[in-house]
Amino acid sequence: HRKGSSFKGAAAYLLHDKGKAKTSERVSWTEAHNIAVNDPDMAWRIMAATALDQNRLKQNAGVKSTGRKSDTPVLHLTLAWHPEEKKSLSDYEMKHAASGAIEALGASEHQSLIIAHNDEAHPHIHILINRVHPEDGRMLSSSKEKLTPSTARNAPRFNWN
Repeated sequence: HRKGSSFKGAAAYLLHDKGKAKTSERVSWTEAHNIAVNDPDMAWRIMAATALDQNRLKQNAGVKSTGRKSDTPVLHLTLAWHPEEKKSLSDYEMKHAASGAIEALGASEHQSLIIAHNDEAHPHIHILINRVHPEDGRMLSSSKEKLTPSTARNAPRFNWN
């Protein structure tokens, strides 16, 4: 998906049913990474606060305020499987695939939120990544966003509990 500027807008779409609904029946599960909470509503708010705090993070880390600047800290990607894989695909396998994608993008230290949806015939997950590094404020490079699944296949994995 195109990069965006609003964690609130992305979360409203990803964490609720379609059509600006307040319900969230299409959300099977969520998983936060590099965020101290697993509540998805709180997680996106922390991601937004981190992005807004980019200049202070850079200053505290001794990083020059020059460098990559962007008004699009929101990175959203989707991983989908064939409908025939629905019965045999586990949550663990989807989390494992998400960790591989995050790692392949060079975002393993960045805040992310994985959201599994059940509203389509094909199993799929959405990954919401904060392009602003939570410790030093540096912006995640866009250079790896066009990787193919075969390129990412050998990427290191996270340990998901």
